[in-house]
Amino acid sequence: MMYFGYGSNLDWNDWKGFCERNRRSPDGFIEIEPAWVLGHNLKFHYHSSGRKGGAADIVPLNHYHATPGALFELDEDTWETMNMKEGTRGGYYEPKEVRIVRQSGQICTALTYVVCEDKIKPHYTEPSAEYEHLIRQGLLSRSLPDSGLNYSMDGNWELPVIEHLFVYGTLMSGEVRHEELSPYIESMEDGSMQGRLYDLEYYPGVKIGEGLVHGELIKMTDIESCLSSMDSIEGFYGYESKNSLYERTIVPIQTNGGVHWAWTYVYSGSIEVNTQIESGRWKKR
Repeated sequence: MMYFGYGSNLDWNDWKGFCERNRRSPDGFIEIEPAWVLGHNLKFHYHSSGRKGGAADIVPLNHYHATPGALFELDEDTWETMNMKEGTRGGYYEPKEVRIVRQSGQICTALTYVVCEDKIKPHYTEPSAEYEHLIRQGLLSRSLPDSGLNYSMDGNWELPVIEHLFVYGTLMSGEVRHEELSPYIESMEDGSMQGRLYDLEYYPGVKIGEGLVHGELIKMTDIESCLSSMDSIEGFYGYESKNSLYERTIVPIQTNGGVHWAWTYVYSGSIEVNTQIESGRWKKR
C-alpha cells in the first residue's frame, strides 16, 4: 500500500537525516505525486520533545474537508524505518488507512500516521519555527496551498482548505441550474481541467483522462452549505456509497491567474464513446 505524508516527511532532507542518524537507507522512499487526504484537517495538539514543540496530526472531520500532502511508494525496509521515525513502538503515532485523492482526481487508499489518542493534548501545541518551515516549504514546493497550516496555527483548524468549485455544465452561468449555485458565489473565472466531457442528453459528465474540459471556477461562500447543496443536485451520497451518480473529487484547475485546487464532480456511470464533446465545452456541444 502507498504512504501519504503531510508533515515533516514532505522534506527529503529531514527524512534523509533521520535515516543517517539511525544507519538506515533513505532510498526506498519514492515520491509519486502531490495528493490530498479526504475528510481530515491538520491540527497541532501533540508535543514532540524531538521537534521541541507541536508536531502535526490529521483529525477526521466530514467529507467537505481535505488536507494536502504527497503520495509515496515505500519498500519493506522503508516501512520499517518509517515506523521507527513515527514512533509506533513507543505509542506516539499509529498507522491509519485513509482515502486519498491523487493529482488526476482519482481516489484510492493509502496508509498514513496519526497521533495516538493518549498523546493528544486538549489544547493547541505550537510547533517550532523550524518544523513549521519544513511543512510549509514541503507544501509550496509542490504547488499545494499552505492555508490549512495557517488555519491550524491560528486556532481555526476546522476551516475548509479548499475554497473553490469547478463547474462545467448546467451549473454554469446562463445554464438551467446556475440559480441554485449563485447564492454561494463569491467570485468566478474561466478555467479548465484535464479530462473528457460527454453529452448525457440533459446534462454533461466528465471522465478523468487526457483532454481539456472548460468551465467556470467558483470561489465559494459558506463552503459546507454550498457543497451539501451541490452534492444533492449531483447525486453524490458520500464516499462510502456505490450508488452515487457523480463522485466529488479534487483536481487542479488552470486559469489565467494560475492553478487552483478545486472540488468538482466526475460521472460515476458508464459512458458511450460517441457522446464525447470534442471541444470540451458544454455550451458549444
